[in-house]
Amino acid sequence: MIRLVKQHPQILVKDLIAGATGAAVGAPQAMGFALIAGVSPIYGLYTAVVATIVGTLAGSSVYMTVAPTNALALVVGSTLLPFDQIGQIERLFVLTLLVGLFQLLFAALRMGSLTRFVSNAVMTGFITGAGLLIILGQIDNLTGTSSQGDMVLLRFYNWLSNPHHIDLPTLFIGAATIIMIFSMQRLPRFRYMASLLALVVTSGLVWLLDWQSVATVGDISTIVPGLPLPVLPNLALIPELVLAALAVAVLAAVQSAAISSSVPQPDGTTPKANRDLFGQGLANIVASVFQGMPTCGSLVRTAVNVSAGAQTKLANLLSALLIAIVVIGLSSLVEQVAMPALAGLLIVAAISLIRRESLRLVWRVNWSARVAMIITFVSALVLPLEYSIYVGVALSLGLYVYSSSQMITLTRLVPLPNGHFLEAPIPSRLPDDEPVILCARGSLYFAAVHRLEELMPLPRDSRRPVVILRMRGNQYLGSTGIRFLRHYAAQLRSHGGDLILSGISDKVRAEIERTGALGEPGPIQIFYAEHEIFHATEDALAYARRWLNNGAHAGEKLEIHAIPTERASRSTSA
Repeated sequence: MIRLVKQHPQILVKDLIAGATGAAVGAPQAMGFALIAGVSPIYGLYTAVVATIVGTLAGSSVYMTVAPTNALALVVGSTLLPFDQIGQIERLFVLTLLVGLFQLLFAALRMGSLTRFVSNAVMTGFITGAGLLIILGQIDNLTGTSSQGDMVLLRFYNWLSNPHHIDLPTLFIGAATIIMIFSMQRLPRFRYMASLLALVVTSGLVWLLDWQSVATVGDISTIVPGLPLPVLPNLALIPELVLAALAVAVLAAVQSAAISSSVPQPDGTTPKANRDLFGQGLANIVASVFQGMPTCGSLVRTAVNVSAGAQTKLANLLSALLIAIVVIGLSSLVEQVAMPALAGLLIVAAISLIRRESLRLVWRVNWSARVAMIITFVSALVLPLEYSIYVGVALSLGLYVYSSSQMITLTRLVPLPNGHFLEAPIPSRLPDDEPVILCARGSLYFAAVHRLEELMPLPRDSRRPVVILRMRGNQYLGSTGIRFLRHYAAQLRSHGGDLILSGISDKVRAEIERTGALGEPGPIQIFYAEHEIFHATEDALAYARRWLNNGAHAGEKLEIHAIPTERASRSTSA
């Protein structure tokens, strides 16, 4: 990176611009996200310095910015809510440490693609719920009120019950911040500076008019100049925070993996998701020692970094160093930032999370997507968010299992005189003394096997029914599948018929050979998949016709020398 910058000085200029832009966006966001977590904004600034530097150096992505995010902050705030101020701060650093350790574990287990296990419908429901919670949670800071309640919805209800307590100057500052941000975001020149300019203007207005009723950051906590000295978190608190930390780590991994897959490297390749997880885990561990909060890849900060023209990792490093300068040299100004202005900034950020196009897409897909989105949305509102994440992950896996089990299809293949096959419906009755080719498509894991069992036609009153079950492309059979095949073969044999398998893959062949389960009580004839499609099925059909013509008995096998030698070598009896 340093050699590249020396060889191309213009890269340094572009990274400086991108770094300054990232700092202008990142510093206000970091303060706001700390506010969501229920702690002093200074901890957000510490995090935006330490975690961003470590995550950038240790990760693989050139553009991804490791920083606090609104969704993570909301889960952290939900976790820390039951404790007093001192207890919250103490547990915050332990939570950050645990999240980092879980991320390192995920990286070691190569779970960088964890996003595959959480559906878009579930993430849409969760993010929408999180956005609404952020908006409702900032009502007090926006209006200068103090509502009581253990849950955001309860506090909002109590706020609605006492609207006369609103402080008008506070409400004016908050509303002005929201209007300014939305207005300046429409202007290309001020787009990335909108949040910073709005905070400066509205906070300056509070100072100029001497509005004592408007709370500032300094009213919450004193901002001590400089970065904190390293202190080891209280390890005795680890047991009570493990489950919450795991939920935060899962959410962080999902968010970061989505960014890794959508933001390519300068050369067009995809960043290494597991390396990024490792970098974020290391960033959180180091941040926990320097009074930081949990972080992951930030979608907003990453998008700003790319749009601002970042060329190398230097852009993220410069943004962190610029925020460090603010913490070290401008801490007194940070104390003057108006709380309703921060609340307005957070409300704007939360509104961006509630995307109508995403909601519309999920709603129009199918009923299962709607149910998943609604359940996750409701759980985000009524449950502690760390448990809501578990609900979402469990729901995603449950929907995957259910939908996959229903994706098994079974069709009949009717041979034509020209050597081709015609797809036809499954016969309601298996014909007498005639082979029937049935083609199973889909993954035959245990739940799907039961669906296949429902689709397979039963012999009932058929005489000598022979079924050729084509399973080409299937890479898994398992004990449930083997048991089903043995049972179905026994049903056919009870009517004088037999079961023949064709198109069996090498992986399924290995399962069959290891278990030897299809050899008892009578071996099932198997024709393994070849490079040329349908050769195994043609061989199986020729074998079935010979079997019927020779008057073989149920379970009795014929010699297969009549089949061409080079293809017969791929056939065997299990």
